[in-house]
Amino acid sequence: MFSIKPRLSGENSIIVALGVAALIIGLYNAKLGPLADAHATGANDGNLNAALKKAGWESVVMIAGLALLTQDANIVILGGATVIAEELGYRHAIMASPDNGQIQVTAASYVPAQSQAGAPGAGTSSPGIIEAVAG
Repeated sequence: MFSIKPRLSGENSIIVALGVAALIIGLYNAKLGPLADAHATGANDGNLNAALKKAGWESVVMIAGLALLTQDANIVILGGATVIAEELGYRHAIMASPDNGQIQVTAASYVPAQSQAGAPGAGTSSPGIIEAVAG
């Protein structure tokens, strides 16, 4: 039977997991800059959105690589929690207006389901479910 044994002992596992969390925070700061700078930019900046995606994917790859190397679940748990916390913080900073601090929703960020490419009924003139029931 195939069994996986962690290569790290208890306290070393936590130390390595905290180190991975620090690496993830550093990666986000290197890609996006400080969180205060992201709050100061205009809402829904395309460059910050692209950098956020890159930082997220690089963090996930780093966590997966180190978890496979060490065979330790603490790296996945603490690293994943750090990625979620960084994503939420930066997403809010990117979406919020620097003038009033409220999240700005643009017309480009909302596309009705019927007008999306590949959606059933997209590009046809047949009525939707709501129109068929209402009228």
